[in-house]
Order: sequence, then structure tokens, then C-alpha cells
Amino acid sequence: MSKATKPWFPAALSLMMVGWGANQYVALLVHYRQEHGFSELLVTSLLGIYVLGLVPALLVGGRFSDRTGRKKLTLIAVLLSIAASLALMGSAFGPAPLFAGRLLAGTATGLAMAAATSWVKELSQRPWDTTSVPGAGARRASLLTSAGFWLGPVVGGMLVAWVPAPDILPYAMHIMLCIPLLFIVARLPETRQRQSRDERAAAKTKATGSAASGGGRKRFWAVIAPAAPWVFAAATMGFVVVPEMVPAMREERLAYTTVAVAITMGCGVLVQPLARRVDTVNNARSLLSGVGVVLLGMGTVLAAILLDSPALGLTASALLGCGNGLLMVGGLLELQRAADPDELGTLTGFFYTLAYTGFLAPTLIALLAQWVENRWIIAGTIVLCAISLGLVALNSRKHLPHTLERV
Repeated sequence: MSKATKPWFPAALSLMMVGWGANQYVALLVHYRQEHGFSELLVTSLLGIYVLGLVPALLVGGRFSDRTGRKKLTLIAVLLSIAASLALMGSAFGPAPLFAGRLLAGTATGLAMAAATSWVKELSQRPWDTTSVPGAGARRASLLTSAGFWLGPVVGGMLVAWVPAPDILPYAMHIMLCIPLLFIVARLPETRQRQSRDERAAAKTKATGSAASGGGRKRFWAVIAPAAPWVFAAATMGFVVVPEMVPAMREERLAYTTVAVAITMGCGVLVQPLARRVDTVNNARSLLSGVGVVLLGMGTVLAAILLDSPALGLTASALLGCGNGLLMVGGLLELQRAADPDELGTLTGFFYTLAYTGFLAPTLIALLAQWVENRWIIAGTIVLCAISLGLVALNSRKHLPHTLERV
């Protein structure tokens, strides 16, 4: 790696490539339904089932990276992402390889989010980066993660539409890009050293004292946690639920889904510089803005359903994508301010665990849609989003960190 290259960048690239691998499946949703005859419930279940691999990896990986270091887990995450793409190539043999691939993708994503997000934050400060500004680590990790989530389905969608072997080529491209990245990441510096049992006990005592003083975990559960599920609930509503619920486009769903994915995830990336400007250390303004935009987006989804308007559906996708980007950056900025260095990985794991529960939204909606009309499902979702907004607003100025140098 060149001396001019900042070490945070390859670490952030690992987040992008794992995110690419996790979301490229989205581009093949309609393909699997139309070409393989998989049911709507099966396909949406495959979208959400990777949470079963993701949540344990987030919870265990975050804590483990605090104790033993970030680099090893990041390398394992990229390797598992490659294995997931290999498994997903087996759709010709039925849904079983897809289930295996999605579980592997979830595990890879969980490890990367917990370890690599913290790694990028630490590599974005002294002594590894002497020129970055406060909050740079959160912005960099969020931007590259969102870029991966956008590139995976968009590139996959183009390959599915325009090249042969759509069951193979999207995943093969992802693998070819990941392999050289492994060798680059292996040369990066480690930012955390393995802790002894006594050091872990001292870190636990320190973290407990920090939380009791009014920062850390108290602010996490009071302010960040109520907003976190909408990070990915917003995204999946934008590119899965909107194309499914706008009936005027049912005959052109593949093209409409690809456009909805591009708009949702593209807006999620483009809005992130604004998220940093909205953020303030005195309250949860960035999170309030994010949940507020998601609430507006959900209202637009309801309008698109009632008016049978594909254009309003894409407008809703744009708003939901903006909400995703605002919440991703705002949540990480709040988290990295409040978290003690010895529990950064642990709380990052908690944040993404809650965020990824939003990936279950399409599956739950597909289940409810068997008995409940779409408009009432979305109306109920709007009520839940409004409750979250109220909780964040109520606790916005509570448990602020005493020091701001840790941003």
C-alpha cells in the first residue's frame, strides 16, 4: 500500500464490498420469481433470513473485536462474503443454496459492520490519520457502506437485464473484486491489541462507570435505539415494498424495481454530506431529521397506493433513501461520541443489530398482506414511525456525553 494512501480507505472498501455482496440478491428478486417460479413469500423470506446470521455476528463480533482487534474479523467477513456469493450461484438446484448463501452473507455483514466500522473510525484519527476532522470516521464508514448497498443491486440489476447467465455473473463479479481486496486489507495496521482478562475486567468497570455518569449506554438506549430500526426499514421499504405495492407497474416490475433500488440507495449515499451538517453535539437533531424524513416517505407510499401512482412510488423511494442515509450517519455520529473506546465495537454491534431488524419489514408485510390490505399495513407502519420520532424527541437532550473529543 502506498504511503500516500490512507489506511482507513481499504478498511472502508471492505465495508463496501461486503455490503455489495449482501444486497446484490435484491437485483434478482423478480428474476427468481419469474424464471425459477419461487413464491413471493419465499423470495422475501430469503431477503430477510440473513438476519439470522447477521445478529449473532454483530453481537459477538463487536465484543470480540474490542478484545482482540479489528483486522482479523474484517478479513473473515470478506472471506465469508465470497463464500456467500459462491453459494448463491446454486439457484439452479433450488432454494437451499440461496438460504445458505443468505445466511453466510448475513454473518459476513454482521462481522464487517461490528469490526470494520470501528476500525475505520480508529484509522481516521491519530496516529494513522493526522488530517481528518471530528466525525470523519463515522462519515467514511457510512458512505462506503451505503455505496456498497447501492452498487450491489444496481450493478446486479444491469447484469441480470443485459448479460447471459444472470444466476452466475453478478456473484462472479463480486468475487473477483473481493479477492485482491483481501491482500490489501491484510497489510493494514491493527488498531486494537488483544486484552488480557485483567484488562477486560478493567475496561468493563470503566465502561460501567461511564454509562452511570450519564453517557454511553444510557444515551444509546434512550436516543439511538428508537431510531435504529428505521435505518434499513426505510431502505427495504423503498426498494422492495414500493415496487410490490404499486399495482400500475406489475407488468414491468423488473425495470421498476431496478429503478427503485437505484433511487433509494443513491439518495441514501448522496444525502450523507448533509447529515453531517445537520448533526449537533447538543441534541439528536440528525436522528430527528432522519426519522422525520422516513415518516414523510411512508406517507408518500400510502399516497402512491391510494392514487395508484408509480411516480409517487419513486418519490417515496427517494425520501426513504434520504431517511436511510440521514439515520446511518446520525446514528454512527451519536454512537461514536457516546461510546467509550473499550466498548465501541460492542455498541456498534448493538446499533446495527437494531438497524437490521428493519430488513425483516418486507417479510412481515408479505405475511400481513395475506389478511390485511396494503393501505392499512402502511398506515400502521406510519403510526410506529411516529412513535419512534416522539421517543427520540423526548430524549434528545438526555445523557449527553461529558466530553466531545471522542467524536
